Amino acid sequence: MNILSIQSHVAYGHVGNAAAAFALQRLGHEVWQVPTVEFSNHPAHGGYGGRVNEPDLISGLVEGLAEHGFLARCDAVLSGYLGSAANGAAALAAVDAVRAATPSAVFLCDPVFGHPEQGIFVRDGLPEFFRDTAVPAADIVTPNQFELEWLSGRKITSFDEAVAACRELQARGPETVICTSLRRQGAPDGYIETLLVNGEGAWLVATPELDGDMFGAGDLFAAVFLARWLSGGGPEDALSLSVAGVHGVLKSTAQLVSGDGELALIGAQQELASPGEVFTAVRLADGR
Repeated sequence: MNILSIQSHVAYGHVGNAAAAFALQRLGHEVWQVPTVEFSNHPAHGGYGGRVNEPDLISGLVEGLAEHGFLARCDAVLSGYLGSAANGAAALAAVDAVRAATPSAVFLCDPVFGHPEQGIFVRDGLPEFFRDTAVPAADIVTPNQFELEWLSGRKITSFDEAVAACRELQARGPETVICTSLRRQGAPDGYIETLLVNGEGAWLVATPELDGDMFGAGDLFAAVFLARWLSGGGPEDALSLSVAGVHGVLKSTAQLVSGDGELALIGAQQELASPGEVFTAVRLADGR
């Protein structure tokens, strides 16, 4: 299928489209990349060169696609790191243009703005943009636990609180809400969880927690989940295979001698297509 991916670009490493585009292509999809920022590298390396793009660049690229009739062949839009609230507005205008040309197109919004250790790390106005505009417009959203708490206004310490926060977002528009990097009371020691909530119920996947900094894991997960979702499996299959594929890449990354935080995406690419270890998505009876 054809996917319009609107998010960051880096020259070095694998975050934003430098992670998502390869993953989507490896899983058999065409990707039309629109860069919201162009950086030399992830800022966590201690600085970067480059710039946040202006919204007219995003608009111009999408208008060009529309003028040639390409948007009528677009099956999904993926958004990630936007750089500014103005870029967010341009991204949402792109979603509207795609939906006008292809009403069945899916919009997955990864609301990238915060981290449990760093707090909010984006420009002023972006978190509010996600909460008030992007999340209600999306079909699927994939916040991490920090972002889910901020977007829902709910503190999460238990499974029931996590489901309630997902339901809070779901009530605003998206059919499917996925909380990544979930840590809660009652979870098995040494594991981290991913929770999916939709109109049918809730599914939970637990994977062994890995040591070390790893940039772009959320970007990679959103892309792999979208690819699996578009392939037609049910939510439990898409969740299980996505979590397994990303865990395989992260496990390979944790074993790297360099340890600079960049994903071992190329070397571990087979994990995306055929994960070496699959983690079962457990449907939870009380998830409704």
